[in-house]
Amino acid sequence: LLLPAVQQAREAARRSTCENHLKQIGLALHQYHDVHNLLPAISYSCEPPGPKSIIFQTYASYGWSVMLLPYLDQAAVYDILQPGQIRLDQDLANDEKVAAMQQPISTFRCPSDIGPPLNDVYKLNRDAPGVTKETAMTNYICANSSSSVRREAADGAFTLATDTQENQIREISFSDIKDGLSSTLLVGERAYILGTTDLSAGLLFGHNGNHDVENNHHFRQGLIQVAGGAKGGINSTDTCGISCFDKDGRQGFSSLHRGGAQFLLGDGAVRFINQNIELRTEDDQEHEVNSVFEMLISIADGQVVGEF
Repeated sequence: LLLPAVQQAREAARRSTCENHLKQIGLALHQYHDVHNLLPAISYSCEPPGPKSIIFQTYASYGWSVMLLPYLDQAAVYDILQPGQIRLDQDLANDEKVAAMQQPISTFRCPSDIGPPLNDVYKLNRDAPGVTKETAMTNYICANSSSSVRREAADGAFTLATDTQENQIREISFSDIKDGLSSTLLVGERAYILGTTDLSAGLLFGHNGNHDVENNHHFRQGLIQVAGGAKGGINSTDTCGISCFDKDGRQGFSSLHRGGAQFLLGDGAVRFINQNIELRTEDDQEHEVNSVFEMLISIADGQVVGEF
């Protein structure tokens, strides 16, 4: 009789710790915004300079969460990496920097999650083809799109800092979140394994290449490693292969907290959102923001969310 009660108490404590981690990330995002008047971008330096090539799409780039390290008592790690000065794919040739990226940071892990310290599914490529490195995992993914994860025309709070498609580069600030900070999701959870399904969680320091789901339909490379979209839903265990375009849980949000996942909103609040929240998604070419979960991710759809 005591065992279920003990297990519930332990999960309640883990869930509370997870909530606190998201609150710390929220404070860091606000501090970053105070300094730069912008939110960090999904990724930086997706492509090396010069003519574009298919092989460039698999080169590693720094991600949004690494930019928050100075505001999370991790300035020493940030100073070792110095993101923005050298591309991540080149930094992976530096043993000191690789060692720094292989040190897990507890703030970016949900204690309920059962994944390993290093992500052994998503590996980062060096600037030499075929040379990969395992780096620290994260359970916290930024909100990019009310549909599939995309690098062009994303309507979430996180977009690219680097032009990978001749598309217009967007810089998002809180003033761009027209629907209100209290009604907009910034960051949510993603589990490493949910039930028996490998969802792969995410990468803390960056991502491999500039593939996305909307254009490349790729579930092993690119922005999916640091960003999420509404189309995957919450706690979906659907998967559709390596190269596909569907409501795949690997691009969505998920957790081992029963019945849903925790999310950080723009005002710094953390909310547990039920996995049965209203969600209607169509083919992206006909995409319309018309359900509650989509509205929460879209920053300027002009609709009233109401209770959720």
